[in-house]
Amino acid sequence: MRSVSVVIVAVLAVTLAVASPASAQPAPPPNPSDQELGESRDAVVARAAELGRLSAAAAELDGQAAEVRTALADQREAAFQRLQELGAAQEAAAEAASRVQAAGVESAAARSAVDGAQERLDEFATSTYQQILDLGPLGLLTSASSPEDLVTRAELTDLVAQEQLRALDSLQRARIARVNAESTARAAEEDAQARREAAEVARTAADAAVASTAVAVAAQEARLRELDGQRSGVEAELAAVRASDGSLRDQRAAYDGYQRRAAEQAEEERRRAAQAAAADPPSPAAGPAVSALGPQYTCRASVPRWGPVKPWVSEAGQLLRCRFGIGSVGGVGSRPNASDHPAGLALDLFVNRATGDALADCALRYRGPLAVKYVIFRQRINSGSGWRQMEDRGSPVANHMEHVHISFNSSPGGSLASVSC
Repeated sequence: MRSVSVVIVAVLAVTLAVASPASAQPAPPPNPSDQELGESRDAVVARAAELGRLSAAAAELDGQAAEVRTALADQREAAFQRLQELGAAQEAAAEAASRVQAAGVESAAARSAVDGAQERLDEFATSTYQQILDLGPLGLLTSASSPEDLVTRAELTDLVAQEQLRALDSLQRARIARVNAESTARAAEEDAQARREAAEVARTAADAAVASTAVAVAAQEARLRELDGQRSGVEAELAAVRASDGSLRDQRAAYDGYQRRAAEQAEEERRRAAQAAAADPPSPAAGPAVSALGPQYTCRASVPRWGPVKPWVSEAGQLLRCRFGIGSVGGVGSRPNASDHPAGLALDLFVNRATGDALADCALRYRGPLAVKYVIFRQRINSGSGWRQMEDRGSPVANHMEHVHISFNSSPGGSLASVSC
């Protein structure tokens, strides 16, 4: 009754485990290869190096730009000074033109004064000639009719002489003023011309400075925009490859976690199987007759603790376990990937290398009687046509390095009597 109770409890436990939603294991996450991870890391390093090169070029160009901006500031200042000089020259030219105009007015006035003085002098000479007045000393004496007339004539002569002197002096002053005005006008015209020429030179220099500044600014800004565009492109590429690399490494981390959990689960199953094997009670049907057949048959008559596997799986597993002295066997249980374990059509027999090789050879040699579908051991699989290498699943347990996995057919094989290994 004790063995029956144990079997019932095991069946219930497995049934609950299979029926529970929590036992449904998700499919394994993608596992990027080491080559993919290496290529991804190389891509990140290459993009980072390219970004570093562009950043260094940008820093150098920024330095050059600072120098150019300083030079541009100097050029702008020089252009401003040229413009100031141009303004001053234009004002000076305008003032000189005003002086020329004023000098012209003064010169015209001087010429008018000379003409007036000359006209007065000519009028005096004409009137003197027309009156036929002898103003000399002898004429005064001989033409005077009396002493009083002589005095009168002398006074008149003095007045005439004074008037003549004033007319001559006015004419002389007018001539001098005209010469000075004309000289001033010429000097003002020469100064105005010089200042116009200086203003034109200043205008040319200012235009050249402004044009040079505009060209240098445009070229530098175009180069900076080009470099900024290149740097932005590489930054975007770097962000993309970093994101891709991070995604791959996240996938690897998720896969490692998945493998770790699978390994922990497998280890727990092995531990339970070892405990169950150590405590396997003999079958109630086993008696002195079974014991008389030998230790192997006594072992096979015990009640295994690997869950409700199919009967022919249990019989084959007992034969192999007892034949090779295996203490730890895993049977029914959930797996994170496709497996025959949940259906009770697979066993995991934990062994060392030598025992595992012998066990795998025996299971494959007697595939028919044992109803063996395929065998997995040390990251290789054999379904009867030779061993094939399997992909790396990331852990010794997942790669079947310390246990032999045997999957069985869905129907019994032949008699186990022929199994002699």
